Amino acid sequence: MSTKKLVLGGLLVAIAVILQASRLILPLPPLLTTFIIGTLVNMMLVLCVRLNGFTSAVILSILLPIFAYVQGQLVLPMLIPVVALGNILFTYCVKSFKQGVLTYLVPPVVKAVSMCAAAYVVICFLGIESVAMQKGILFAMSVPQLITGFTGILCAQKMVEVLKKKI
Repeated sequence: MSTKKLVLGGLLVAIAVILQASRLILPLPPLLTTFIIGTLVNMMLVLCVRLNGFTSAVILSILLPIFAYVQGQLVLPMLIPVVALGNILFTYCVKSFKQGVLTYLVPPVVKAVSMCAAAYVVICFLGIESVAMQKGILFAMSVPQLITGFTGILCAQKMVEVLKKKI
């Protein structure tokens, strides 16, 4: 890995972690914060894969849920691999679908479906009986992932266009 890629990867990771941590200081309702921060985090995943490659995006995909757990955004440590898997699949789909309408649809759908299915496995494995907790986890791993994945891709596309004009 070249020095330039290493530095850019580190910068993208740092920006993504800072954006994710901003939920701790934003005076907004939790659901609104989820959609804003989720969009920014997905945007950073897309920028990472597009500007620095899949390896950097995988590293970011694994680091983000660890930081989310430390920040109290993931209720169970067993959800760290669930989110990491969803992020990795999301970035792989972003890498694979570069043009057309599938660019905007496939990655968020794959992310949401994989995260929801994996979260269901974790719920069953842990024997979580609270219906409210089950619904909360499954909701967090589905609808917000679709919406923030889609809007994150849109934002990243605009950022790449701006960056290409400036560089």
